Amino acid sequence: MLRSYRFWAGVAISALLIGLFFRATKPGEIGSALELANYWWLIPATVILFLAISARCVRWSILMRPVAPMSPVRLFPYAIIGYMANNLIPARAGELVRAYVLGDREHVSTVGTFGTIAVERLFDGCVLVLMLLVAGAWVGFDDPKLELIALVSAGLFLAAIVAFYVLTLSERRAKRVIHRLLRVLPERFEHRAEDMADTLVGSLRSVHDPRSVGLVLLFSIIAWTVEASAYATIGRGFNMDVGFGQYLLLLSAANLAIIIPTFFGGTGPFEWAARLVLTGAGVSAPTASAYAIVSHAFILVPTTVLGLLIFWSFGISFRKATGRDAVEKTAAIP
Repeated sequence: MLRSYRFWAGVAISALLIGLFFRATKPGEIGSALELANYWWLIPATVILFLAISARCVRWSILMRPVAPMSPVRLFPYAIIGYMANNLIPARAGELVRAYVLGDREHVSTVGTFGTIAVERLFDGCVLVLMLLVAGAWVGFDDPKLELIALVSAGLFLAAIVAFYVLTLSERRAKRVIHRLLRVLPERFEHRAEDMADTLVGSLRSVHDPRSVGLVLLFSIIAWTVEASAYATIGRGFNMDVGFGQYLLLLSAANLAIIIPTFFGGTGPFEWAARLVLTGAGVSAPTASAYAIVSHAFILVPTTVLGLLIFWSFGISFRKATGRDAVEKTAAIP
């Protein structure tokens, strides 16, 4: 991992934005704001956070139907592993870990599972863009940088959703295109490319059914709205006079900001975007900075700790889940 350019690119981007974050507010002032916070609010916020994750597991179970019928409860530990791996591995490579571990333990297609995760991420991005635009229209974009995030992310995800449906509208065309993409695998796997393409297309086309699209969209909105409630709950501990619309704006801006490759769960872009929203809403810079640090730690720490415990209980090493074994497993399971 240390030899990967993506790793060092993520470290550089995070370091740059962390530097800009602390340049705007003195660490001593942030420390004072942290001392004044009431951390008891983190307890109900944690409960709300795991309710949001549970809603995402319901959504994932819908997407997994073409691959293998699995209940949300059964998928929950793998979802937590995915959060943990994304927090620790740059460039959101943790999604590969989630697909690998689920495929390895449940004996289902790793390729198909990864396809459902890709659809998840596409819907997440589109819902976050929608929330950003709605919240911005509701409370206003108080900083031109937020407008830039909204415009760039809206363009990217609009292009992505159009390309996705154009590609998968025709099953034959989708298989042909994906078959070509799978040729980057080692030669010994090429003969399995057609089977892999069939499995991947099946998982990608899981949202062509109107009922499935509606349910996936519904649970995406529920999950992110519930998570915004967790942010609002943490805000009570900082005595911030901020409406729910601002928390929706913060949630969407901060999570869209961490799409770029960064280090340790988006550290840097998240804090920068959260502080930008709150100072624009009239919150003092020290309080906004302290809140950004605590809220991001709140998102990272519980899922990382629980994910590591589940990961170790499964007896799987990080090297195995992120190295050649994972790639070969992806290609080997039909």
